[in-house]
Amino acid sequence: MALDQYQEEEEGMSFLDHLEALRFHILRSVSAILIFTIIAFLAKDIVFGVIVLGPSKVDFLTYRLLCDLGNYFGISALCIDELPFTLQSRQMTGQFTMHMTSSLVVGFVVAFPYVFWEFWRFVKPALSENELKGTRFVIFWVSFFFFLGAAFGFYLLGPFTFNFLASLS
Repeated sequence: MALDQYQEEEEGMSFLDHLEALRFHILRSVSAILIFTIIAFLAKDIVFGVIVLGPSKVDFLTYRLLCDLGNYFGISALCIDELPFTLQSRQMTGQFTMHMTSSLVVGFVVAFPYVFWEFWRFVKPALSENELKGTRFVIFWVSFFFFLGAAFGFYLLGPFTFNFLASLS
């Protein structure tokens, strides 16, 4: 069944028609994730140098802000001058697996607004007019809070995790 028929006959669709429509939404979402995963895989210098290992460098934004805050309040312990650790791979396929996993995660994060939009396109026809009134700008707000959570993890949790694990002996 074509997608335009899906939108025109939303009340008269059978269970299998709904599954077929869901399949197309899932295929488009997975395709978007795979496209961004391939792009991230090819841009390994950016993915590893900036994203994955960004918090491992002392010039990372969070460390600079903490140092400025520490200097302002006279707390020198907030300045991180070094992160003494050595990365090593203890498995034969460890580096390749890390490259694939990181690329997949970056692909999902970048494609998230489109994935949610596809999910929303599938769910939206089932909502009543009254339910739709409360969902204005839902794609924007869900994507905004998703990226806010990702930024929280990247700029706050990541640096503290790197600092803790680098100083663990």
